[in-house]
This record gives sequence, C-alpha cells and structure tokens, in this order.
Amino acid sequence: MTIADATFVVTDLETTGTTPDDDRIMEVGAVKVQDGTVIDRFQQLVNPQESVPGRITKMTGITTGMVFEAPPVKDVLPDYRAFLGDGILVAHNASFDVSFLNAELRRIGDETLSNDTLCTVRLARRLLPGLDSKGLGRLAQFYDIDVDGRHRALGDAEATSVVLRRFVSQLAFEHEVETVEALLRFQHQSYQTVREVPGHIESIRDEVLPDVPDAPGVYVMKNSSGTPLYIGKAKRLPDRLRSHFTAVESSGARKRKMLQKVRSVDWTTTDTELEAILLESRRIKAEKPRYNRAQRRYYNRPFLRLDTAHEYPTISWTRRLEADGAEYYGPVRNTEQAEMVVDVVGRFFQLRECDDERLHLGQRCLYADMDRCTVPCETEDPEAYATVVERVQAFLTGQDQRVLDEMQARMQRASDDLKFEKAAELRDTREQLERILEKQRVAAAPVREHHAALVHRAPKRPDRADVILVRFGRFEESIVCPLPLSPEQRTHLRERCRSVFDADTDPPTTFSKRDATEIRLLSHWVYAHREELRAIRWNSGASREGMMAAIESAIPGQVADRPGS
Repeated sequence: MTIADATFVVTDLETTGTTPDDDRIMEVGAVKVQDGTVIDRFQQLVNPQESVPGRITKMTGITTGMVFEAPPVKDVLPDYRAFLGDGILVAHNASFDVSFLNAELRRIGDETLSNDTLCTVRLARRLLPGLDSKGLGRLAQFYDIDVDGRHRALGDAEATSVVLRRFVSQLAFEHEVETVEALLRFQHQSYQTVREVPGHIESIRDEVLPDVPDAPGVYVMKNSSGTPLYIGKAKRLPDRLRSHFTAVESSGARKRKMLQKVRSVDWTTTDTELEAILLESRRIKAEKPRYNRAQRRYYNRPFLRLDTAHEYPTISWTRRLEADGAEYYGPVRNTEQAEMVVDVVGRFFQLRECDDERLHLGQRCLYADMDRCTVPCETEDPEAYATVVERVQAFLTGQDQRVLDEMQARMQRASDDLKFEKAAELRDTREQLERILEKQRVAAAPVREHHAALVHRAPKRPDRADVILVRFGRFEESIVCPLPLSPEQRTHLRERCRSVFDADTDPPTTFSKRDATEIRLLSHWVYAHREELRAIRWNSGASREGMMAAIESAIPGQVADRPGS
C-alpha cells in the first residue's frame, strides 16, 4: 500500500504519571490523516478514578475537578478503538502511548491493540541526527509549527501530524520511501545505514561554530575557492549559524545543494541588529551571492510629495527627491501603494488636483463637481486651505487616525448593507494604509526633517539598551549603552548625540537608490520593534539639555538630569 492511500491515526495521551501499571490515562486525543490531510479528530477527557498529581496539572493544565465527571476509561476506549479502526497508530514515542493503551485495555478485559505502529521519535533520530533534541517541543520549534494546546492530547496530536507530514516528504525525497511497508521498516533501520552528515559540515560544526562571537552581525558562507555563496544577517550570530548547520538532512533541496558546497564561514560583528540589516543589504548588492534571492539590487522606491512651497499644495508621488521646498514622506513599497495613498488623500481631504494654469484661471473642474476638491480657485481662501494641509501632514505622519476610523465605519456600513465586495475592498485598503502610516508614526516628520534618537531595549538583552541616531531620515550611528549607565557612558552618549545632530550639514538635495532602500529598511525595523522602542525627536529649536534629558529618561533604569542642570 502506498503512503498516500494509507490512514494514519496520530494519537497522544495525557496520563497521571509515567508507569502504565500504576498510573492512568486522563485524556485521549487523535487526528485521522489521509494523504497528508487531517480528515477527522477525536478528543475526550477520561476519569482516571484517582486524583491528578500537582506536577501533572502544572504541565497539562488538567485538574482533578476537570476529569471528575468525565467518563471512565471503559467507556472511552471503545470509542477510540472505533476511531482507530484499521489505521496505523502514530505517536511521538509510540511505545509509551501503546503501553498505556494496552494496560488500560487489559484492565477492562479487552484485547490489546494489533494495529501497525509508527513512532515519530524513531523517525526523528534517523532523519534529524544533527538536531540537539528529538522532543515534540523541539521539533515544533524547528519546523515552526504553531501548537494550539501544547501538553494537551489533541494539540500534541495535531503537532505530531504536521511532523509526520514533514518526515514523509523527506523520506520520499531522500530515501525513495513511498510505501507503508518501507515506512514501517525505516523506523527500525540501524543508524549506520542512514546517510551520514557530510564531513565538511561536521568540521564547520566542530571547528568554526564554537568560535562565533555572541553578537549581531553579518555572515558569509563561501565555497572552496572563497567565492561567497550566501550572505545573511543575525541578531545573534551563534544561534543563526547553528540553525544553518543543524538538521541539514531536513533542509530544502536548494539549501542542501548550497551546504554541499560550503567550506568556510566568515562573519563581521555589528553593535546592533539594525546595522547588521543595513550591512547585509549593501554586501548582497555588491557581491550578489548565488544563493541569495532577495535584495540583489537597489530599487527606485516612490516617495509621497506634498508641495508645501505652493500657496495651495497638491499631493503626488515621485521616485526622485528634489530641493524644491516640498515635503517628502516614505518611501513606500511600490507605485500601487503610492497611488493608493494619493487617492485616499484626494477623497478624504479634497486637496486640489488641477494644474496651476487652471487654478489661476479660476475655472471649476471635474474634481470639484465630484466633491473631491475644496475649490480654492473659487474660494481663494489660503488660510482655510492651509488648515486642510495641516490635517494631511498629520495623516501622513501617522498622527491623525480619523481617516482610518472613517474607513472602518464605511466598511461596517457596506457589510450591514450586504455589499460584501465593497466591504472587503475597504478592509484591504485600510489594512494596507494602516501599515504604511504605522511606519511613519515614529518619524512623525517628512524625510528631510526626520531627526530622532530611537531608544531600543530588546526583551532578551536586559543588560543593555541601544540608542539609534537618525538624521534626515537616515541611520547615522548606534550607541550601545550598558545598564545601568555610568557617568562616563552618559557623557559619551551626550557627546555622540550632539556630534550627530549639531553637525553643520545641509539636508540632502536628493536621495540615491541606496539611501531610499536603507530608509525603507530602517522603517521596517522600526515597525517590527515598535513595542520595544521609544522615539525622541531632535528639534533644532528646543533646549539641547532638555532633549538629552528626554533621551536618558527613555533608557530603562536611568534618572535623567533636569534641563539646565
């Protein structure tokens, strides 16, 4: 029988202990799988007719009260047995689950199980010899499986079914195992007959990885001639590199092909993850390694342009920034996003969309008839128009949420009126717009006026805070602040902030493709870490001591000086 035609019943038990003769089943969970798809589920609490030990409750969340009114095992096992049928019983550490099931069956005077059994722990030992642990939790982490209800029977059975699917795919690809008979034999195959990890991988694991520093950075995998094959970045270099060389056997075909060629690994440490992201981008574009698919070239990203130099500003998008007095926001991902924002501003704020010639002629246009313009050609009220422009500026910097609220209300009205396509369109536009504006909220300024200190405290690094200095929308410098700050470190922080922000540098007349790309990478990083960041805008007209005090007070555990102290 082929694996695709077989029925697998992936089973997990929760028990009051680890000894089948002395302890009892208190929950049964199972999923029925055919051709890689879950087609049915079984879950039932069981009254073990004894109290649930505290250590078991702590691990599973199952209390004695929860199972007190559950049916006894003699009523549950017949239902489970009917669910199992002639299927192959699969479990993670199958000997444990089968021994408990058979012990309970003997106690109620029933026949023990005769189904074929498949153990995913046995498969893991043969397919993933490089993985440090073969427990279900580690496999779920390795395969990035989102376990809903860990340490409950059905949740663990669901996770095990995903692991089984991964193993079956790997067995077919690497070992040409396509029948049930071959699959059942493979779990008992001796380790010596399973393909070993290549020697050069073992050499890198044993001789190179122990020397990798515990820091953020960029790493380069090279072939025997020193040609870069892949460039990557890491929050912590040891963790990221170990992930490449752990359980190589289960990697995708492209990655395995690359790892066959890797003979050396180099790295460059950085002070912060953000610097690693920017350095990775530059090196990939400069060296274009064969196995890097993304970031191989710079893109000309569009910016939003608010023509504030004009008495009656308009909004548009452009790929090139000019020294023309206009305000530029972004960049955004592509022209579709740029056009969407311009359209939303036109519909909600009604900035003029006519050209200057028509404006000066005082001729009413189609947009006025469509109620998409404040008609400055007729009203000639620059102060009222300026008020609208201020609202647009607040919107573009993520400070004004009224447009998003109105879109939410329109979406709800469309849904109530059964106009579901319109509601879906509004929902998609709103979600996309919200992401764009969230990235602008930290900057809260046009690109050329974006000067800020971003204080970042990573949850897993309680011993430090990073201060990211941004000027003209671009990353300038990172300052690592060991906690708590010493007087010398506070002095250094102040000197570096003043050096960056008070430098006599004119705003850039334009931004290169590299500048635009790195501004966008910065905005992505800020968005991803928005819950961990505090942003202090550096205002040229404000007190320097006041701003330094604000930066220091944003660093955890610090008591900043009062302004003027």
